[in-house]
Amino acid sequence: MNNWRQKYHIEPKSGWLNDPNGLCFFKGYYHVFYQYAYEPEGGNKYWAHLKSKDLLHWEEAPIFMAPDQEYDKNGVYSGSALIKDDTMHIFYTGNVKQKGDFDYVYAGREHNTVHVTSEDGINVDSRNVVMYNKDYPDGLSCHVRDPKVFEYEDKYYMVIGARTMEDKGEALVFESEDLDNWKHIRTFETMARIGYMWECPDLFEINGQWILMACPQGLEGGKYEFQNIYSCGYFIIEGDFRSNGFITEYKEADFGFDFYSPQSFAHDGRRLLLGWMGMPYAKYTNPTVEYGYQHCMSVFRELDFANNTLYMKPAKELESLRKFSFEYGEENTEYKVLDEKRAFDLELQNFGDKLEIEIFDTLKLDFDAGRGDLELSFIANGYGRDKRFLKIKSIENIRLLIDASSVEVFVNDGKQVMSTRMYPSNYSNIKVSGNIRGKLYSLDI
Repeated sequence: MNNWRQKYHIEPKSGWLNDPNGLCFFKGYYHVFYQYAYEPEGGNKYWAHLKSKDLLHWEEAPIFMAPDQEYDKNGVYSGSALIKDDTMHIFYTGNVKQKGDFDYVYAGREHNTVHVTSEDGINVDSRNVVMYNKDYPDGLSCHVRDPKVFEYEDKYYMVIGARTMEDKGEALVFESEDLDNWKHIRTFETMARIGYMWECPDLFEINGQWILMACPQGLEGGKYEFQNIYSCGYFIIEGDFRSNGFITEYKEADFGFDFYSPQSFAHDGRRLLLGWMGMPYAKYTNPTVEYGYQHCMSVFRELDFANNTLYMKPAKELESLRKFSFEYGEENTEYKVLDEKRAFDLELQNFGDKLEIEIFDTLKLDFDAGRGDLELSFIANGYGRDKRFLKIKSIENIRLLIDASSVEVFVNDGKQVMSTRMYPSNYSNIKVSGNIRGKLYSLDI
């Protein structure tokens, strides 16, 4: 029996899921497209499609795009959506590997930027290449991909991740007046090399501050930073992103094992972000492959910017699923799971200098102010996952979103986050120890 089926996280019924794509609100529905392969261990990439009215309950729509054109025959790669004049405009990277003895990094690969339109959000009405490799700036490798498009001050802008021939990551910015003709206006780069490739870039404004999110590949890590094979984070932009603006220090967005290639979009006064709960080329694995599927998304997160920091909090819709289960206090430290519920929302506050949380028979969180960190570690088989650390001196509150095979940890109102997959063999109890108070909610979905 497969107990690892998620209750409230997006995951495929079968096959492989990775990057979220084309996030938008269109004609009464939230739309999530994502990178999909029919085989649970990956393969040629399609765009799968889900839609929802409430961010909680998802309807499966038909496959939106297949790699069936000459300009995308080796994969319909990642991209984004823009809603304009009652039409959904999709931009993505068409991946082509030319036949021959190529390394497909510096030669032999086409990364074509493709523009798609859809009037119903379900069917493709048009599909045309708007940029080929020759249309990108000089000095780049064949790795130029993942267009994110948005409108600002009556013009359209696109940011694309790139790898130079000198193996330095950067982000390209293009401008257009008609969504088909694009002009390169500038490149975001750093003096010091921050990885060899910046995947899945996202450029947006929040609370008056412009942010460049990206996933730099090739950062060398330590105990507290760049602990995964690839990183995911953001730069703060000083000045106008179109002209003289520059990016400041790089900050990581998630300190867990499984969070990558996030994408955001704005709707109804808030900016929502969704990430892939996976990690490319990680040494750890996911045992759901034996059941014919792999990977899931994070929950939707609401973004905020304050104190020079990008905050991520679970979307407010999740609170509607709560049913009160248990109160933690000085005498109550353990909740025994007596039914088949495997979906919880745990909120704790009033911290002392130490805290321990044990999730089922699998995962442990250990905070020690004297030590100066929060440690996430696996008690039982993490399928290659061991420990991750968050450097932090004090915790005012912490919220855990627990599903059948994942935990997302939001610290200090989402100032820091740690996300991981987990695969319990026994959904036995949730233990909390320390000078704390808090509530555990079962989630009814």
